[in-house]
Amino acid sequence: MKSIFAGNFDQESAIEAAVELYGVDATAAVAHCALEAYVDRREADHESWFRIFAHLKGIPLSDSKH
Repeated sequence: MKSIFAGNFDQESAIEAAVELYGVDATAAVAHCALEAYVDRREADHESWFRIFAHLKGIPLSDSKH
């Protein structure tokens, strides 16, 4: 299944869209997108969704891979 946010997007726009669409469940929705991308072996998508998830959770990330 393709993510509803698929395509080129910037992190801030994706965060705003997730919060607008899912409200208090935005973090869970983004986590689902990250997991789906991981399972589908879409590495770039997984990295993007993981970074958005971390931002929503307030988890600081370094520039290295997680």
